[in-house]
Amino acid sequence: MAGFQRTTLRIEERPDGIASLRIDVPDRTMNVFTSQVFADLEDALSYVEEEKKIQVLAVRSDKSTGFMAGADIKAFTALRGSEDALEISARGQEAFNKFAALRVPTIALVHGPCLGGGLEFALACDYRLALDHPKTQLGLPEIGLGLLPGWGGTQRLPRAVGLERALQVILQMRRLTAQQALRWGLADELAKSEAELAAKLNVLIDRAIEHGKRPLMRLPLRTWRQRFLESTPAGRWLVYRVAERVMQKRVPEDMPAPAEALRAVRTGLSEGLAAGLKAEREAIARLAITPACRNLVKLFLLSEKPSKSPEKSATGSSESIRRVALIGAGSMGAGIAQLAAVRGCDVVVQEVNDAALAAGMQKIKALFDKAVASRVMTEDAARKQLAAVHGTTKWEGLGEVDLVVEAVLEDMELKRSVFRELEQRARPSAILATNTSSLSVTQIQQGLQHPERVAGLHFFNPVHKMPLVEVVRAPATSDQAVATLVQWSTALGKMPVVVQDSPGFVVNRILMPYLFEAVVLAAEGVPIERMDKAMRRFGMPMGPFEMLDQVGLDVAAHVGQAVQPVFADRLSASMGFEGMRQLFVQMQAKGWLGQKSGQGFYLHRGKKKKINRGVGALLPKDSASSERQLLAGLPPAVQMQQARERMVLLMVNEAAACLGEGLAADADAIDLAMIMGTGWAPHRGGPLTYGADRGFPEVVHKLSELARRLGPRFEPCAALKDLAGKETVVPQR
Repeated sequence: MAGFQRTTLRIEERPDGIASLRIDVPDRTMNVFTSQVFADLEDALSYVEEEKKIQVLAVRSDKSTGFMAGADIKAFTALRGSEDALEISARGQEAFNKFAALRVPTIALVHGPCLGGGLEFALACDYRLALDHPKTQLGLPEIGLGLLPGWGGTQRLPRAVGLERALQVILQMRRLTAQQALRWGLADELAKSEAELAAKLNVLIDRAIEHGKRPLMRLPLRTWRQRFLESTPAGRWLVYRVAERVMQKRVPEDMPAPAEALRAVRTGLSEGLAAGLKAEREAIARLAITPACRNLVKLFLLSEKPSKSPEKSATGSSESIRRVALIGAGSMGAGIAQLAAVRGCDVVVQEVNDAALAAGMQKIKALFDKAVASRVMTEDAARKQLAAVHGTTKWEGLGEVDLVVEAVLEDMELKRSVFRELEQRARPSAILATNTSSLSVTQIQQGLQHPERVAGLHFFNPVHKMPLVEVVRAPATSDQAVATLVQWSTALGKMPVVVQDSPGFVVNRILMPYLFEAVVLAAEGVPIERMDKAMRRFGMPMGPFEMLDQVGLDVAAHVGQAVQPVFADRLSASMGFEGMRQLFVQMQAKGWLGQKSGQGFYLHRGKKKKINRGVGALLPKDSASSERQLLAGLPPAVQMQQARERMVLLMVNEAAACLGEGLAADADAIDLAMIMGTGWAPHRGGPLTYGADRGFPEVVHKLSELARRLGPRFEPCAALKDLAGKETVVPQR
């Protein structure tokens, strides 16, 4: 029975003195810590302290979705300054300190996500029981928001799992499965199933009654490695030094959170828990007002809400799409088919012959096998979902599906012939979508009797990893088709962004000037590997040449050809797209296609790579010699700064042009597309936010200088000049 009841939680007591604190935050799909939760928790602690019959307190979530997702991120958008952030950190620390000091032993029952503040709450408990399920994840992802764990996580986690392991969770945002948590000492018991939870809880209750509370005041030394490295000041210094070197290599510029987190951990272990908590609070106060935090919090909130779409009055439903057909089972078609099956759709996969179909079905099975191996799903679930995928070499079954996704080769005539066939075979209400990275949806619609049901659905490779889907609307596409595809993409777990039909759509349109300029810089003598490193330091997940190798030189050449009409008038006379195309043609002739062939701008050997020195002989030699001599004579750091400036500002300019042409709903949609589709420096907020932070007048000035020196490709577009002339910055923050 419930002896204590508040808005967000209640306490149920048994006659034997065992009580359960059950958390259920109203109107939330996941439990999060709000001011109301903290107020209710404080009342609950007072109740437990006074209720002497309670001997053990078990903490659990009443939501099937998981234990706790952490803090209410929206609270950080209302901060007026560092003092507000300090207050948020102090309140959480105080609540969890009181919970840790509670007179009775406490047990956390963890199922599903236990992240951020949720894990910090579980760490304040004396014992932890985890449900062994693919959805159970324990982690501290605050670095990804430009923050650090601010409710004791930097202090309690090292004392629970050890220093080196704690730094992996905090600095690398590593998420542990239930089994990993047990091995590391973060969980004390593991329940293999829901049915086993009660029995395992009784085991921990007996242990808690026998041993009482379990304060964690020093580093655990469970393994020989921990005893060797973490038991002495010299060993811990070595761990810190390695962490610092890793951060220097991996953490981009203007991202202070990892260094602040390491400092808080170090302070707590050298000066004590109180000093560590103080360092944690002060770091939160500094970090919460940085541009990195502001941009990352904004990105998180944008990714949580439905995609903006110009089709405000349109209605669509993912529930209307239960049966899906994939035409073509290459890497993209197989990836989309597997994802659709995972999300509960019946899937028909069509290929041109038995051999192609067998290869495609094997690709789909391999994706399921990989998901099982990485514990994303169980073997049983994978087997059932794979059974929902059916292969055919005929047009059979298309009259029963709700959506057809065409994923054949990027050839316009081939795609148009497929859609002519689909219009005859698919039922009239079915939506027909093309998965193309750059071809015109408008041209694909030409000659069809019902072009209104045809749209683009541009997934990014690999499908199971890349979150973005560009939903492409051509002039004839209906609002309902677009809205339904947006809803279905969301149901697949993707982030849909509605874009207008235009060469390259939004993401590839903005990327091409960046990749083009990288090739120009290489022709001017700037080392390829240094450019890649410079862009990783900026915050990109990979540099331009690493990206070209991953995408494939053949694919990049095709996309470049498709977007050429957009840039024809802006390219310098010395080297246009023809120069870049010729480079790719020569590389393809040698079989250098990038990672898939083992050779591209780099020589790829498994996970290792080194620069392909043979590329230098193929680079265009007609770039301006004066610029080549100027760059070659600069110190490396200055050379990289100028190279980065050219590559980045071209993307800002192109993003502004896309905004001015109305290719997406607003600046947020363009920034979101670039971050989700390419990994564009998330802590910088996307190209338009980056331009706003630098100041659009300054960006226009820099581009104008570059245009005078290097040619019309740097000429600031009208939309960018318009942004520079406005008093209000875009996007709004």
